[in-house]
Amino acid sequence: MTGWHVSRHTEWGMMYAAGLTVREIADRCHQIVATVHLHLQVREKYSPGLRATHEAALARRDPDRPTTSWRRRLDEVLAFHVANQRLPSSQGQDQEKSLAQWVASQRISYQKGKMGAAKIILLDKLTNWNVNQHQQRLDEIWKAKLAAVVDYVKVNGSLPRYRNYSTEQERRLGVWLHNQHQKRTKGTLAEWRKSALDDAMPSWRSRG
Repeated sequence: MTGWHVSRHTEWGMMYAAGLTVREIADRCHQIVATVHLHLQVREKYSPGLRATHEAALARRDPDRPTTSWRRRLDEVLAFHVANQRLPSSQGQDQEKSLAQWVASQRISYQKGKMGAAKIILLDKLTNWNVNQHQQRLDEIWKAKLAAVVDYVKVNGSLPRYRNYSTEQERRLGVWLHNQHQKRTKGTLAEWRKSALDDAMPSWRSRG
């Protein structure tokens, strides 16, 4: 019988020394956490410094590394996506709403540039996870409004007015265009929107 001075699970020690947590090792090797923990405690007795090596390696890992609970949550979202062919909605039942909130928090982290590379790679399996669907809808509405203004100019030869207008359609388009001017003045008009307006109607800036 092999004595405790010889490791029965060399790979556990190697993963531990590389900075993996006990839970990560247990999950990867399909073992009980307590079993792995006990084994590594004994290994420290026969290999002094193992824990210090582990802690140093752990400190060097990406602080935003995908934890076991994070991976489990991703698996739940992926399973939902496969079953429903869509991302979970915040308007769904409690479980779906919870998944939607998790996806939203990942999107925010990604957009702020705070997400680790490993998480980005794993999330790549989830179609459109980093797309803000609400904002996407708003952008599509904005593009449609711009197209309507361009059509108006082609037909009438002038920009729509929000004052002294001739028709209700001109008023609506004039108000929209006026709002774009106000946002530009305040510095709140998205750069891509300003560029789209410049490309479609260079004369739109004529109001200052």
